[in-house]
Order: sequence, then structure tokens, then C-alpha cells
Amino acid sequence: MSTAVKPIDTRALDRSSGNFALIDTLRKWGVTFFSGVNGGGLIHVTKHLEPFLGLRHSGDRVPRMQTMGEYVAGFVPLGYYLASGRIAGCLTTTGAATKLGSSGITDAKLHNIPAVYLIALNSTLSIGRSPLQDVSEHGMNIVPQLRAELGDACIVLDDLDKMGEQLELAQSILAESKPVAIAFHPDVLSKDVDLEVPSRERPRMLDQVDADRFVNEFPEISRGRRVIIYAGAEASRCPGIVPLTTQLSELLQAPTVWSVNGANAISPDNPYGYGYISFGGNDEAMKLWRSMTPDDIVITLGFDSGEYSLNLSTIPAGHVWHFTAWNEPYGHKDGDFRHRVDGDYRVVRGDIEQTLEYMLPLLKGKVKDRPAVRIPTDLNTRTISRDVRAGCVDAFDFYAELHRSWRPHSIGFDDVCTAYKDRQYVAQRPHPSIPFHTVHDGSAMGGAFGLGVGARAADSSLHTFVFSGDGCWRLYGGALAEASNLGLNLFIINNERYAIVDKGLEVVIPDWEKERYHGVLQNIDFVAAAKAHGWDGYRLRADLGNLDDILNACYAASGKGRSVLVDVPIDADQVIGLNPRLYNLTTDTYL
Repeated sequence: MSTAVKPIDTRALDRSSGNFALIDTLRKWGVTFFSGVNGGGLIHVTKHLEPFLGLRHSGDRVPRMQTMGEYVAGFVPLGYYLASGRIAGCLTTTGAATKLGSSGITDAKLHNIPAVYLIALNSTLSIGRSPLQDVSEHGMNIVPQLRAELGDACIVLDDLDKMGEQLELAQSILAESKPVAIAFHPDVLSKDVDLEVPSRERPRMLDQVDADRFVNEFPEISRGRRVIIYAGAEASRCPGIVPLTTQLSELLQAPTVWSVNGANAISPDNPYGYGYISFGGNDEAMKLWRSMTPDDIVITLGFDSGEYSLNLSTIPAGHVWHFTAWNEPYGHKDGDFRHRVDGDYRVVRGDIEQTLEYMLPLLKGKVKDRPAVRIPTDLNTRTISRDVRAGCVDAFDFYAELHRSWRPHSIGFDDVCTAYKDRQYVAQRPHPSIPFHTVHDGSAMGGAFGLGVGARAADSSLHTFVFSGDGCWRLYGGALAEASNLGLNLFIINNERYAIVDKGLEVVIPDWEKERYHGVLQNIDFVAAAKAHGWDGYRLRADLGNLDDILNACYAASGKGRSVLVDVPIDADQVIGLNPRLYNLTTDTYL
């Protein structure tokens, strides 16, 4: 009996319904990749999607669906966008699937990442009749939940006469670098509709009035005063930003710090680089930040306002200039961040890259009387213990060797584990061959696996590395089979602990016995688990003696399409990057 897939008879495809119109409209906008699980209210939408069957389909711009468990699928569009700058989608069928995918929705919101979430509701004919997975007001009441989080970005297609107008709204929200949830009733969407919502590109723009005001006012205000530059994630989304931030630092002789995602806007050769700030922050960067007074001036390229970036505090500088093209990003109040600044606050609107390109030539020769700045070479001053238990790697050496070993055209993702505070501390500066991303503001364990899957689906030429914890594994381990043919590289930081909890509670509740920390995990043979799911698996030796061979296998994986898992045995008691948030938890103020 033949097992060949029968080609679809395109004449049988329904091309007049709202189901087809939705997929075709998204296709015209460039949204062609979707991840999720089919069933229930989705089936008449997903029948218009080709299957995604591996790397040969990566980035091919054909509307496709990748079958992937919904928790992972919720994060896939984020990784897809961060790797390619193109928008992708997640599909969730009625009920629990939407809740599984919602962690990805949250991080898309908190990190200002455009993504499309297609969410099936109950048929209108079934409401009030106790349908399976009732999401109506009689059951989960899912739409108010989504609207409470997304506001107008939760769009319900319940009237096809309004569908065009609603999709226009969705497109404008995506253009603001925000996610949208498009929920629909299957019986409504199956009706015929005549729809045309063309793609409308949002131009990258310069606000010349704001830029000229800065050029005219800044030189005199900054005379003789220290200027600090803070680079955030928005700056890193600008493709040509790196040389411009170096020029700005040198022109202003300004010590420069960055968030973990803002690092991708910084050159490792920036002579004024002081390092990562706050969570996993470098010692010189933190010393600089804590030394700030009202006599200082801060220029923020974007504004990463989350707790792992600003640790709930305000910026104490006397003057803050905020460069941004985003309207109402996460953390804003009334559209800006005046509430997070102690002194004078001003916004310079416009695309950050275009604004700097315009301003830098105009500022030359005008910025004078710059105070002397100490230029550090080593950004860390703490002494890190290298004493680890038998069989474990020295994590400091591990991250240092990795930083020396990255090859061109790589991309990395840090999960909610010790890696996402230790890697950057050891690295000190970004690496020119590998941008790293983390969606830490939602702090959803396991999300980085979906980010890596999305990156490989977007661009099969990117060598993709995910650093995840043994605790994070618990949330996506069953999805490995569907990613076995992606050539993904997954490093499991295996310390048999929820280590951020375990070590953190030594600070927060030091007088309690450690059993009450509830941080111990049972050991897993991750190599055996990987091979059982169709992956290659390796265990890193404690002396790092096989690290080069493992990295060779990882870089080869991108071409051959077989994913690689690496078990990295870590001692949870080795503290490298610091977590300033712990001190917020020692009082009742921020619990």
C-alpha cells in the first residue's frame, strides 16, 4: 500500500470563506509560518496551510504549519522574529491550548515583539450548550482574559462585515512592534467574505524636530558633565546600529552600559563599554550605575524598564534623553517613562538608527569640555570561586571557552536558568559572531526552546544555540521529537536544582533549612532522552576536554539537520552572575 501523500486538489479548496481570507491576508503581509497543534475550531483554517516538514521549508514564504506542542509553539514566533525580523504566528485551538500558548503571548508583549496568535473560540451555535472546552462566558471566559492582557490587540472576528477593518487594526498594532491575538468563531469564519487588506509597510522615520532640538540643547547642557549611555533592546532591532553606538560613545566620551538584549546594539570594541547592567551585570557597569548623581546625564537608546534591567528603581540622573520609535511599549505610563526618571526627561522620537545617522555629524565640534573617563579593560572585579564538586565543570571556564569559540552566523538564546545571568557576566562584552536573546521579563521557564525552534524555522543558515536548565526541560521535553530534524543545539545546564530559587533563598530566607526551599530536582539521563527523541547527545566532560569536538558537532548539525543536545554538569553552589532582585525579596515591599 502506498504511503505517498496525495497532492491536494486546489480546485477543491474553499477560497471564498473567512478561513481562507484570514490566511491569505496574513500571507500578503509576509506572515507565512505558524506553529501549533491542529484540531477543533482550527481545522478549517489550517487546511489552507502546507505542512512544515523541516529545514527545506525554512523561510520559504509559503504559508505553512509546524506541528508543535502549544507551550513551545507560543514562543516560536518570538524566536522567528528575533532571528529574521519577519513576523510569524502561533495557532491554538479552543480551550486549554490557548492557555498553554499564552506564556508566549505574555513575553511577546513584555519584550515588544510582533507576533500573531490565531485563537479558535467555540461556535456561536454551541454557546450555552456546554460545548467541549467551553471558552465562552459560561466557561473559561477566555476573551476577557486576553483583553485584560492585550487590550485592543485582542481582536475577535465575530462579524465578517467588520473583518477588513479589524485586520487593518491588527496590522497597525504589529507595526508598533506588539503582538496581536486574533480570536474567531469557526462558524462565523466559515462564511463567505470579500476581503482585501493589503500590506502597508510602516516607514522607518526620523523626527527632525526632536532631533534638531537635541542637537541644539544637548551640547550646552552636557558641558563638563558626565554622560552615560544605556542601550536597550529597541536599539538592537536596528540593523545598522552597532557602529553608530560606538561613534556616539566616542563623540561624547560616554561610559556605556547595556541590558542583556541591548548588548546586540554594542560593538565588543567600543572603548567606552562598561558591560551588562543589573541581572548578571558586570562589576564595572554596576559600580558606574550606582555612582550616578543628579549631575549626570543619561542617554537611553530604547528603554528596557523591567526588573532585571532597572531593578524597580528610577534613574537618578539630572537629565535623561530617551531615543525611541516605539509608542506605548511595555512599562510605559502615558506613552513614556517619565515616571522612571528622577530628573528632567525628554523623548527624541524616531527610528534610533536614522536619528543617530542624522545627529552625529551635526554634533561633531559642538560637544566640548568632556570630563575624563576611566576606560576599563577587565569589567569584573569580584573573585569567583572555582571550587566545584567532583564531576562538574567549572562554569566560569565553560562560558569563557564558549565565548572564545563562537563562529560566524550564529545566534543564541538564554532560558530561565543560571545561564541567563552567568554567561554574560563571564563574556563581559557581546561577541561579533553571535547575538544572544532572552525573554526574561515574563520569566517563563522553557521558553528559550521555542525561541530556538523559531529561529531555525526562519533561517536554516543560522547556527542556533539554546542554553536551558534541567528545570526548564520539564516544560518542553516532550517536544524534542518534533525538533529532531531542525539542526538545533540545546545545552542543558544540569545542576539538579531549580538553582535560581535554591541559591536565591539563601539570601531571602537564610535562617530556614534548605529542604524548605523546594528546589531539588531528580536527575535525568539527558543524553539517553535526547537519543530516544531522535537527537544526537553528548555529555560534557568536567575538564572540558571534549568541548571542541562537541562544538564541531553542533556547527555540523545546522547542515545535516539532526539536532544536538549537550548535558553540562554544573555545581549549583558556584555563584557567578549576581541577581539584584533577591534583595527586593528580602522585604515585604516588593513581594
